[in-house]
Amino acid sequence: MRILNYFFSLFLLITNITPVFAQYHATHEIDSVMDMSPNYLPTYYTQNRTYGFEPLVYKQIDTGMISTHLYNPILKENILHQNLGICGQAHQSIIFDYDKEAGFLYQTLPYPLYFKKQSDLLLFIPQTTYSRVAYTLSFPKENEIFAVFAKNMKGVNVVANISSSVNEGTFVHQTVRNLCGDFLIHYELPSSIFGMKASYIINFLNNFENGGLLEIQSYQSRTAQSNAGYEVITPNANSKITTHDLGIQTYVNLKNKKKKYFGTFSYDFQFTQTTMIYHDEFDSMQYPYHGAYYSEKVTNDSVRFHTFKNALQWSNFSPNQVISSKNNFFYIAGGVLHDYTDLKNSDTTFNSFYLFARTHIRLFKLLDIKAKIFYSFYGYSKNDITANAEITCAINREKEHFVGVSANYYYHTPEYMMQYISTNNFLWDTLFQKQNILKLSVFWNYEKYNIAVNYYYLNKYVFLSEEFKPMQNKNNGNMVQVSTFIPFRYKNLGITANLNLQYCTKDVIKVPLFAGKIAVFYIFEFFKKRLKIQVGSDIMYNTAYYADAYLPVLHKFYSQNTQLVGNFVFMDANVTFRIDRINFFFRIGNLLAPVLNYRNYTTPNYPVKDFLISLGINWRFFD
Repeated sequence: MRILNYFFSLFLLITNITPVFAQYHATHEIDSVMDMSPNYLPTYYTQNRTYGFEPLVYKQIDTGMISTHLYNPILKENILHQNLGICGQAHQSIIFDYDKEAGFLYQTLPYPLYFKKQSDLLLFIPQTTYSRVAYTLSFPKENEIFAVFAKNMKGVNVVANISSSVNEGTFVHQTVRNLCGDFLIHYELPSSIFGMKASYIINFLNNFENGGLLEIQSYQSRTAQSNAGYEVITPNANSKITTHDLGIQTYVNLKNKKKKYFGTFSYDFQFTQTTMIYHDEFDSMQYPYHGAYYSEKVTNDSVRFHTFKNALQWSNFSPNQVISSKNNFFYIAGGVLHDYTDLKNSDTTFNSFYLFARTHIRLFKLLDIKAKIFYSFYGYSKNDITANAEITCAINREKEHFVGVSANYYYHTPEYMMQYISTNNFLWDTLFQKQNILKLSVFWNYEKYNIAVNYYYLNKYVFLSEEFKPMQNKNNGNMVQVSTFIPFRYKNLGITANLNLQYCTKDVIKVPLFAGKIAVFYIFEFFKKRLKIQVGSDIMYNTAYYADAYLPVLHKFYSQNTQLVGNFVFMDANVTFRIDRINFFFRIGNLLAPVLNYRNYTTPNYPVKDFLISLGINWRFFD
């Protein structure tokens, strides 16, 4: 609680002294047009882009009350993730997806909704000031806070964000402490000849890692009087992860005295530092994970590495340029990227050089053709290829009505940790072939409605096996997905449906045949709409499947074939009150746990909280 009070006080102090901004955006929220607040001045935002920038598309911020009670990103309607039972811990999507940026990758950390990267940052265009503070208190023992503040000062856009959570959990050794903060500033000369953007992100996590329950059957039978009475696999383990991410972008728009434009030269620099520390103490000489090689009673594993990226490119559009509304246009960009990584623990360095190019073409106001490619010609990732192409046909641009097809191709070296590791607990030195992955999609979009059919070709896919060892699938795998997202709105009634079907021909990719979330709500209006009350319920369900288990010592999910997960309904109820710019909400989570024999967990051995009561406030000070 102390860390939350500290950062809340710090935010209020800063926002009353100097213009600072914040926007927590671990996932995209659903825009609502039926519920804008009184006296609203529109605020627009766009996604931050580094060396892969595209012409900007600005969207209007949603200030509605519909999603207020979904205070944590893992609760959002468009998020279907397995997790470790409480918010703030490791998680991964149960809807299979593969995406990787160009450059050296040591390890993919399992915190995509809580750890930000540069592409998660937002740039705002507020008419005056945009700010928001939200706080949630849950029983038992859960606190979350995030704050937003944005302002344009004489052409200077400044954005800052802060979010933090403290979660004690209900089982032994389950405490979560995490923090995410970021700052972004952008300025362009009035002549638009020169511009610069700088950003900084800190992600911090301090989690107790209990490894899940030792005997999940005991929990399902309710043999203990309370959750604290069940034994866990690693009752003394602790993970601390800190990342620092600094990005700088400068660009020069080339113009002659007659202001004729000759393109833009841009330079991007990014520095990231990652530190991971894992500590554990255990009573016996046998480490609880049977794949371990360590025999002492105390283990301390640490990894630290620095990464530098430098990109120089030319484009016929500026990083700050808004996408054209013309019927026909042709955008093109290309350059070179240098990626350097230094592993401090082993005094090992990696260099990679990439050539990249991308284009966006519009023809006859109807067709948009996008394509990009990255090719590595030197270093650890030599001959890696990342290629994307998309064709969309605009049926009605004003209503965002499109149909299209896309293709993503990845010919990638597996992440470094899956090929080589030397720690107290694990040791391997493998040489895998490059992963060969293709994704083909057909999609239909209408406003916020979306239907997509995806096909994956998976060749030489690398995964962590049930024996805690990396393996490469030598046979080809095929996966088909059908996804539907329907945010239906009629007057004060709303239904949001996120429905997904998946099937894979290979066991290495384990997914449920069906997974979905449905939210239903109705808004009552009183006192000439000055008071609004929303009553609703959120429901999640997926068919049973052998969900990946979690290995805390490696911060990694791994394949397992012994414990089925799913085939239960997760349901909550919520009431939200709005008075002017202030939203209050009351939420009851996991209502059905007692009648479902406590089988409600999304990751093996990690039960979801039995019953959770949350109270929250969401307050916008200025807009």
